[in-house]
Amino acid sequence: MPPTVWTPERFEQVADYWADRLVLESAALDIYGQLADGPLGALEVADRLRLEPGATQLFLDALVALELLAKDGRKYSNSEAADRYLVRGSPDYIGHRLVTAQFNWELWGRLPTALRTGKRQRDKLILLEEPEAARHLLMALHGSARSRATDVLQRGLVDLTDRRLMLDLGGGAATYSVAFCRAYKDLRVTLVDTPIAAAIARDVVASAGMEDRIRVLEYDADERELQSDYDFIWMSDVIHRRSYNANRALFERLFNRLQRGGEIAIQDMIMDETRTVPARGAVHSLHMLLSSGVGRCYTFQEIHTWLAGAGFSDVQWIRQEGEDEDLTIVTAAK
Repeated sequence: MPPTVWTPERFEQVADYWADRLVLESAALDIYGQLADGPLGALEVADRLRLEPGATQLFLDALVALELLAKDGRKYSNSEAADRYLVRGSPDYIGHRLVTAQFNWELWGRLPTALRTGKRQRDKLILLEEPEAARHLLMALHGSARSRATDVLQRGLVDLTDRRLMLDLGGGAATYSVAFCRAYKDLRVTLVDTPIAAAIARDVVASAGMEDRIRVLEYDADERELQSDYDFIWMSDVIHRRSYNANRALFERLFNRLQRGGEIAIQDMIMDETRTVPARGAVHSLHMLLSSGVGRCYTFQEIHTWLAGAGFSDVQWIRQEGEDEDLTIVTAAK
């Protein structure tokens, strides 16, 4: 999250959110998918999406004003940018990120209640109980994690040359599992996540042709004892979703699953001692309050305490000035 210089103009940008909401809602409704095969009138779009015709016309006209749609007479069509980025199935589709943001928009509207009660504001947990929302979230993370996985490898933030069996705990859409297996030909991976995430991971693994090297298991690490002895454990965006005590207990179990000489690597938004840097992590901690009621972004000292308490040694915080703050990694050895 880039530094913010607070000027009157910047405050105006914060207040001027209508267009942003319009774009998010259009992606969630899949307006652009309706127009992918050619122009349609407002009545046709309304009929397909079960919307009120008059409101739909206002909606489409506003999208024309934002240059996401074009209008010829009474017909609407996608702009070049909409066809490229907002039609599902396009190689450059980024709609998963927008749809996820739309889900969260409603959630963040309940921030005042969360601040008064200190309790989560979502009835169901996305990754456990909301398959459609989970799919958009995981595919959005998959899109951003692909470039991050490349960065991790190119910068040598992890070295798996001598590793043979990796546990990808909370591996989501298998982004890192696939990237690491492509880079290290002798590596095999066990990916563990919730049933909803595991189903998506299997599709990604199959598309990559790596079913023989990446095994996907459906369970939560809290509910079953982890199996096998791994020489490398990778955890990306996992610890901020869990409570302090749950993380402490998890690392104690992971220590027993790791071979002597093995290594664990935790990638997350790791906070400084003030809990205000990085800014994205400070804001994300509030999102965890809203969405789950547990978890937040933790400091390096907290992570160090868990790891050392579990028996790990040589705990290191790998960070590079000026780099993506989400690429902060903590490593430890057994």
